[in-house]
Amino acid sequence: MKRCFILILFVFSLFQSFAQYKKLPDFGKVDLSELKMKECSFDKDAGAMFLFSEGESLFKLDMNAANRIFQQTEYHVRIKIFNKDGFDQANVKIRYQLASDVSIKHLSAQTYNLDASGNIVVTKVEKAAIYDKKLNKRFGQKIFAFPDVKEGSVLEYKYTIDGSAVSNWYFQKSAPVKFSRFITNLPPELIVAVDPNVSLPMKKGNGIDNNNNVNWYEMEDIPALRNEPFMSYDLDYLQRMDSRVIAVDLPGQPRINLVPMWPGIIKA
Repeated sequence: MKRCFILILFVFSLFQSFAQYKKLPDFGKVDLSELKMKECSFDKDAGAMFLFSEGESLFKLDMNAANRIFQQTEYHVRIKIFNKDGFDQANVKIRYQLASDVSIKHLSAQTYNLDASGNIVVTKVEKAAIYDKKLNKRFGQKIFAFPDVKEGSVLEYKYTIDGSAVSNWYFQKSAPVKFSRFITNLPPELIVAVDPNVSLPMKKGNGIDNNNNVNWYEMEDIPALRNEPFMSYDLDYLQRMDSRVIAVDLPGQPRINLVPMWPGIIKA
C-alpha cells in the first residue's frame, strides 16, 4: 500500500511539472478576440504583432547508425495585422539547409478575417503559391505570401523541418511578440547545452515525457527590434537562445563529447 502511495505521488509530481506548460491554441482555432484586437498592449504604434511563436524540437538517437542524431522541429506561428504598416509580415521566408536529409513538411498557412456579419472567413495559402529559392550552396528559402490580408487580419502558419539541427531560437522579431516558446524533447542519452542571450526575463521549465527530458524556455511581451543606424548584423541583437548537442552519454560507456564546453553555457 505504501509503495502504491509513493507511485501515485511520483505520477502526480510529473503532472504538476507539466501543469506549468501553457498549451497554445490548435492550428485553425482562432478566437474572435484576436480578430477584434485593435493594438498591441505594450507597443501601441506597432503595425503587427506576433500573437505567439513556438518551436518544438524532438531528438532521436539511432544506435544502429553510429549514434547518429536525428532532429525534427515543429513550428507554429500566429500574427495579428493592425494596419498597413504591418502588411510586410504577410510575406514569409523560411530558411533551410540544402541537404539530402533535410526537408520541410506539413506546411499549412491561412488568413482569417471577419465579414460584415461578424463571421470568421478563412483563406488558405494554396500549395501552388509556395515556392523554393536557392540562396547559395548551403541554404535555400521556402517563400509564400498570405492572401486577402487586410487591417485586422490574423495570419497563421505551421510546418515541420526534418533533419536540420536547430542551433538557436529567436524570441525577438521585427514586430513585437506577445509570447514565444522553444521546447526540446530529448532522450536521456543526449546532453544539450543552452546559452541564453537575453536581457529580458525568460522563464524555463522541465519535465519527463515517455522517459525523454523535456525542457522549455519562454518569453512574453517582447518589443520589436527595429533597424537602427549603423546596426551591423541585426540577428546579433535579437533576444535569443543558442543550443547545441554537446555529448552522447550511453549507459556503461564513456561519454562521447561532440563539441567543447564553452564558459557561460548551461546544460539543458
